[in-house]
Amino acid sequence: MKNFIKGDKIIWFIVIMLWMISLIAVFSSGSFLARGGQTGIEKTNVLFEQFQSILMGCAALLICYFLNIGVYRKVAPIAFGISILMLLMLYVPGLRAETNGAVRGLKIAGRTIQVFEFVKVGTVLFIAWVIEKYADEMDRFKDYLLKLLIWILLVCVLILPNSFSSALLIAVVSFMMMFFMEIKGKHLLLTAGGAVALVVLLFLVYHLSLGLFGDKANDVGIFNRLGTVENRIKSFASSDEDSTLDLSKLTPAQLQKIDNENRQSENAKIAIAEGGIFGKGAGHSTQRFTLSMAFSDFIFSIIVEEYGLVGGILVIALYLVFLFRCISIARKCTAPFSQALVLGLAFLITTQAFLHILVNVRLIPITGHTLPLISHGGTAYLVLSGAIGMILSVSRTIDKQIEEQKRVQLSDEDEPAENRQQLQKENYDKETYNEQDNN
Repeated sequence: MKNFIKGDKIIWFIVIMLWMISLIAVFSSGSFLARGGQTGIEKTNVLFEQFQSILMGCAALLICYFLNIGVYRKVAPIAFGISILMLLMLYVPGLRAETNGAVRGLKIAGRTIQVFEFVKVGTVLFIAWVIEKYADEMDRFKDYLLKLLIWILLVCVLILPNSFSSALLIAVVSFMMMFFMEIKGKHLLLTAGGAVALVVLLFLVYHLSLGLFGDKANDVGIFNRLGTVENRIKSFASSDEDSTLDLSKLTPAQLQKIDNENRQSENAKIAIAEGGIFGKGAGHSTQRFTLSMAFSDFIFSIIVEEYGLVGGILVIALYLVFLFRCISIARKCTAPFSQALVLGLAFLITTQAFLHILVNVRLIPITGHTLPLISHGGTAYLVLSGAIGMILSVSRTIDKQIEEQKRVQLSDEDEPAENRQQLQKENYDKETYNEQDNN
């Protein structure tokens, strides 16, 4: 087993810990689905369904782990092209699956595939590929715009009508990747300024449309999402005694949605407050019976209620250690693609995790992001597990390089002096090109 599984052992341990926490937390928080037997769903069904998701995630992780880095470099632009195609398919009436007033999935073979999860990873792969391929050709802002920025903007624009928070997540992760991969600071400042100006312009156009067309403006997809974002922010910033949200301008569906979100957020806060230091114990949560999204969007609050502050800190620590280990792996990479890929996937997973946690503790408005590798899910669990497999694949390659260096060093001691220079040169060539052509 020691020779079979390589790569960062701490990340392997963290993944196994997250799988175990996921099974326990989803089984406990799934009571809302099974309560009273009215839905025809038993808690054991919820457990087995999550166990199946973990098995699929494990398979995806192992497949991605055993693939060589050269494979990811070759498929990166193809994966991005497929991501764009999937986003365009969301606008085809017969294919799209609507959930809570937003289209985020495709109906294929009787199942719903969450497109945004694939797009997140596809975008990270593409950015890593562009940064390596055109690193020396993006000194001018025009080249940076055409080769990289415009494609990120396209993804965000296609996602925006259905999920403002997902578009924002991809934009933030992309910016972090470019910053740490040393894209020119001037380019990044212009990018940040342009992004803020674009968002402000969108909201101005939205309010202008409301003034001209009234509630009919909300029938436009992108304006509907902007309205949802604005209402969430106002609801979050307002207290029950001093609300700044004008409910008279909202449709009955919007009112119901805001009421559900406020109730969910309040129940999550109650769950965290009741958890105390050590929690109520496994299976003793009371808010799981009132939180309809306890097994996904608010699973962190259930963990804290049952395992207290100690359990919450443990989960946070796992994600932080995961991030630091990924940064350590990235620092050892010799190829820009591998380095950018590890950083991008690490930023994606940890940023999404902390968005989920911040929503649960009511520090930011509701975003709808799940807790990676813990929340109940199918597509998200599969894709993010595969993403960790990619990180471990890079780590495995680095381990092989280190072993090769040690082998050459040992062999150097037994070689005549005249042969050592040739061996060192061969070793240097292997280190330089191993990540690029590791097939």
